[in-house]
Amino acid sequence: MSEASSISAISALAFSLHRNEAVDTFWKELDRGLQDAFGHKLFTVLAYDASSGLLGRVYSTQQQINPVGGRKRVTKSIWTQQVLEDGKVFRGATREDIKAVFSDYEVLWSIGCESVLNIPIRQRGIVIGSLNLLDGAGHYDEARIELAYVFAQLAITPLEACREALQLDGADSGDLEYV
Repeated sequence: MSEASSISAISALAFSLHRNEAVDTFWKELDRGLQDAFGHKLFTVLAYDASSGLLGRVYSTQQQINPVGGRKRVTKSIWTQQVLEDGKVFRGATREDIKAVFSDYEVLWSIGCESVLNIPIRQRGIVIGSLNLLDGAGHYDEARIELAYVFAQLAITPLEACREALQLDGADSGDLEYV
């Protein structure tokens, strides 16, 4: 993506926020911007609640395998430490990288997802969610991480608007996947 295209995508997102458009409209605009900037076969947005240890999906480009409203319990892992606790991007380049961090790796492989770029969304220094891009092997090797952080920061307000509906407070969390 050219610098002009990046600025155009970021401007469109900022203007969407300025106009207070519906959250679904913002997620679709973000999806387009991230597709142009990085590309993806699968894009999801997860909200995170550290006190309950739950993640909840607020947006997905592949509803049949990653439906909106799906929740997962967080476990101790390299991914959890890096993305949710340290607030750093996680970049995986191979099928083995996917397998090492995602319990549903076989489903991801079946749709051609063999690399990942997870971008934490931080509010006042605290991780409240992540943008998750998956594509073919090695796809994100040259990704511009500083640009990824800009997209993530623009997602704070829409993500906050979705959090309450997900019930991430730990209530009724018996039958969940783990990440």
